[in-house]
Amino acid sequence: MCEKCDEIDKTIERYRRIKERILDQAFVDRAKELIAELEADKAALHPKPE
Repeated sequence: MCEKCDEIDKTIERYRRIKERILDQAFVDRAKELIAELEADKAALHPKPE
């Protein structure tokens, strides 16, 4: 994995940990959106060959 992917993984994990502790639904929803965006960014860095 590249350095950028490592950074993205750390950020995703941080959002997941925070999301588990926060009860505010608006925050939880936004955290899910951010995680999805980060996962898409990571996938774009290393597209799978077709």
